[in-house]
Amino acid sequence: MALTNAFAGVEIFIAVVKAGSFTAAAAHSGISKSAVAKSVAQLEGRLGVKLLHRTTRHMSLTPEGVAYLEQAEAALDQLRSAEDVARSKASTVRGVLRVDMPAAFGRRIAMPILMDILRAHPDLRLKASFSDRIIDPVEEGVDLCLRFGELPDRTDIAARPLGSQRLVLCAAPGYLGEAGELTSLRDLQSHACILGSRLGKAASWRFVDEDGCVTSVDPPATHLVSDGEVVLDMAVAGFGLCQMPQSLLQPHIDRKELVEVLPDRCQVQSPFNAVWPATRAILPRVRIVVDELVRRANARAV
Repeated sequence: MALTNAFAGVEIFIAVVKAGSFTAAAAHSGISKSAVAKSVAQLEGRLGVKLLHRTTRHMSLTPEGVAYLEQAEAALDQLRSAEDVARSKASTVRGVLRVDMPAAFGRRIAMPILMDILRAHPDLRLKASFSDRIIDPVEEGVDLCLRFGELPDRTDIAARPLGSQRLVLCAAPGYLGEAGELTSLRDLQSHACILGSRLGKAASWRFVDEDGCVTSVDPPATHLVSDGEVVLDMAVAGFGLCQMPQSLLQPHIDRKELVEVLPDRCQVQSPFNAVWPATRAILPRVRIVVDELVRRANARAV
């Protein structure tokens, strides 16, 4: 028997079990009842076992049928997933891509990359949101999230690492000139600090302590801001210290607008990931963005 017909026989067998009868399976599959019965009989003959007990009024799985059904469904799911992947690679990148990003990183780093992708794929449309809170891509219907930090242990989301970035503590030269230099983490308590917030709660800062261990510190929340870009702008304007990923601070450090503080303690790497709802196959519009982000991350452009 050809492989295609063999898989058809398996699918018909599964349809019979799920429908509860040959008649219902025939109506669902669009073939005759006799064709359904013949397909199941051929499958049983090829396997050399009886899969179904059937009478004129009742049908049930044999023990062999129960075991075969479980394995057959898993195998067909894998086959369909492989087909989805193959189709996705050949599909045109089109439709609406819903992306959620951290505010500062999204606007200053990710958006130029996304605009390059939009130019290369004119049938693709972007729906971008900028949020420093951790959203649930499954519940909120987002195709792709770009996020710093550790990932939750969940089976309904997929992720791909895009590298990591050092968390850097900075302040404007003018602020440090007035408030004084810092020599230890204890000095944070006497300085103005601009903290990011999630759901109204201040985010901790992370450092390496004297023993080389990562430690979380809750500095005074002089200014509490839910938008990372505003945190950065306030730091440049001299309102206090901030801790952010290096890629966001480095341009300002290069222009002497910000000065790195306590560099020996700022050695914590924050992982950066692309996250999307787990499906049988990644959508082509998501795959093209993730692949480009990975490529640029590997080239140290992200």
